[in-house]
Amino acid sequence: MIRLQKGPLPEVLQSKGAEWTQEYLEAKGDPVKMTDTVKFRYRHPDVKAALRQESFNKCIYCESSVAFGETDHINPVSCCPEQIVEWANLGLVCKECNTHKSDYYAPAEPLVNPFKEEPSDHLILLGDIAIRVPGSTKGLRTISQLNLNRTDLLQWRFLRIKRLEPLMDQWSAHAEGETKKILRQAIEDEAADNAEYAATVRGYLSQVPGWNQSRR
Repeated sequence: MIRLQKGPLPEVLQSKGAEWTQEYLEAKGDPVKMTDTVKFRYRHPDVKAALRQESFNKCIYCESSVAFGETDHINPVSCCPEQIVEWANLGLVCKECNTHKSDYYAPAEPLVNPFKEEPSDHLILLGDIAIRVPGSTKGLRTISQLNLNRTDLLQWRFLRIKRLEPLMDQWSAHAEGETKKILRQAIEDEAADNAEYAATVRGYLSQVPGWNQSRR
């Protein structure tokens, strides 16, 4: 998980958000009024496109690239129906994270929200494993609730690091100079926000002897 910036409010939510929210609230408990159209306004294509852009086509939680993805309510609609199309409450997620997160809602004990805080204050990626920052109960909850060490994620993170190792070997073998700078930039691109499992790569780089010193 990496820090994300919420993108601009989509025009369709600017013009229709309040109306759609009121329509949804009035339809609650009425199976006739609660049509799929009313229930799933938040899946509007323009909303989905904006969510994809702000998260770099990755799940906001596990950073897996998503071909389609699901629109998640950070605060579940079952508990916060008034936030059905609230822009700050929407994010792009993979099916697995959405399933594990389910309707988790505990205002006094929230999960890490990458739009509101720096995830690395609570989560550390050591190789392919996500662990909590010592003392962070929020990190513990987030890893446990989202199952961020599920088998598929461990495998993909491991492969991500293995793909990076040859480039790291080249960088390490070269003396200081332009070639080493070019290799360093290529490695930094692998840790950029738009790269899959960027937090994993950053955690790996933090353990490479001389990496941080070579920035100076």
